[in-house]
Amino acid sequence: MASSFYYVAIKGALASSDCDAFGLDPEEISALTKRFPNSKAVVTNGLSIKGPPLTVINTLCQLGYKVVSSTGEIEITWTLQRETSA
Repeated sequence: MASSFYYVAIKGALASSDCDAFGLDPEEISALTKRFPNSKAVVTNGLSIKGPPLTVINTLCQLGYKVVSSTGEIEITWTLQRETSA
């Protein structure tokens, strides 16, 4: 059976207490909003999460994601990937 991959992006600054997430499915949005109350879908095509970027990334890693790339200096965008069955 062939595998396919699903990607999400997290954007934020290391010293920030919030970040933005893009590409999450509804179940992942539900899980993150339970873990990080006061998070809102106020970002175009994304979710504003009231939690530090690295804490959010660690939470997504518990859901099966791994960081595959990052770019930026002050504000960083991390790309995360998880494998799905096709």
